[in-house]
Order: sequence, then structure tokens, then C-alpha cells
Amino acid sequence: MGSREQNKSQRKDDILDAARRLMRQPGGSAFSMRSLAEQAGVSIATPYNLFGSKQAILVALLDEDFSEYQSSLAGLEGEGLDALFEAVALMLGQFTREPDFYRNVFAAVSSEAGPELRFVLSGPRYVLWKQLIREATLCGSLDAQIDPDAFTITMSQLILANVQEWARGFLELEEMDARIRYGLALVLSAIATEAGRAPLTAKLRAAEKDLQTRWRSVLSERLREGKLSEAARAVLADQLAHVGSTILEQPEEETLS
Repeated sequence: MGSREQNKSQRKDDILDAARRLMRQPGGSAFSMRSLAEQAGVSIATPYNLFGSKQAILVALLDEDFSEYQSSLAGLEGEGLDALFEAVALMLGQFTREPDFYRNVFAAVSSEAGPELRFVLSGPRYVLWKQLIREATLCGSLDAQIDPDAFTITMSQLILANVQEWARGFLELEEMDARIRYGLALVLSAIATEAGRAPLTAKLRAAEKDLQTRWRSVLSERLREGKLSEAARAVLADQLAHVGSTILEQPEEETLS
């Protein structure tokens, strides 16, 4: 590579590093190309010349993260159904390490989204999930008659809906984790073979217990401290009674993954 190309590559890296720093800040999804240029130490024209648009810079950031995710996923040892749950855990691990960055990524996708950005966010990830479903089917854990495209779309929507709720501040990471594990175990159970059903039931019960424990704490606090109407208080009290009883009714061995 010649010096000119090396300089160009370095400037692109500097711009992406600057964009990542901005995206880690509160409200970073709304960064301007001018603030990006200042952060990267380049002229205002340089980001446009090298990338073309803010959307293209977001695409490049997502490409970097997805490449890192794929490399990490390739190093995992789980197979079949376990690989699906490990893939989710790996994704949540990324969010845990950089929550502000990923919240801003999803905010930026919502505000800047065009066909290209939507494809980068969903397309390659869809292919990855579909491959994991195929591998679980080949292992004999899932019904081979199920349409992998229809199922992968449904599963991806379930995961994305919970991620968006977290990104908007409506869920804590721990609850998002339990919700995704619960939903994934539930939808996979519908197409599981006899061999795959037992481990999925164990994962479902474990996630259910995690959710109930968290909800019991939240409901108790809302009843204690919240300014509620009598109707709302009655609904919460009924939910709390159900959550408390179902936790106590579950045999301990059913909650092990």
C-alpha cells in the first residue's frame, strides 16, 4: 500500500474512532459531521469525502462490531441449541461492556435509518441466526419441516423488540437478558424434537424464575412507594400474589439450565 493510501486508511480509522467516542457520550447518536470532524482533527469535508454521509459512518461502525462478534462466536464451543443461547449471551456481553454506545447506536438507527442502514443491522445478523437454526436442526434438536426463514424472522423480531426496549431505557440489562432467554426457549420449544425439548424446558424455567424474582421486587416497591389509584393497586397486588406463588411452587430441579 502506498503512502497516499496509508494516509487515507489512517484518516478513516481516525474518523471511526472519533465517531465511537462521540457515540459513547450521552445523546451521542445526534452528533453532527462538524463535531465529528473536530473530534477526529480533520477538516469538515474529510468525513464526507471518505464516507459520504453520517449513515455510511454508522454502517462502518456496525460492520466493525459485527466482525468482532463473529470472531468471538466462532471461538465458542456450544453446538445446536446451546449455540443459539451462547450467541445471545455474547450479544448481551457486548451491550454490558458499552451500554451507552449501543443505546446510541439503536437511537441513531431509528433517526437515521435508510435501506442501507436497516440492511446492515438486520441482514448479516439474520443470516447468522438462520445458520444457527440450521445447525440445531442438523443436530436433531429442531423439526426439519419448519421453514427456517419464517422462524428466523420471528425469532429475530423477538430479540430486536427487547433490545429496543432496553435501548429506550424501559428495561434493565438483566431483565432484557431473562426476557430474551425466556422468549427464545418458548419459541424454540414449539419446533423442538423430543431430544431438544427437555433442555429447552430447563432453560425456560430458569429464565421464568429470574423474571419472577425481578418482578416481585419491582412490584413490591411500586406498591410500597408508588402513588397509585385503587384500581392500579389492585392489579399490582394481584400480579404480586401470582408471581410470589409461582416462584414458590416451582421445584428447584426444574430451574437448572
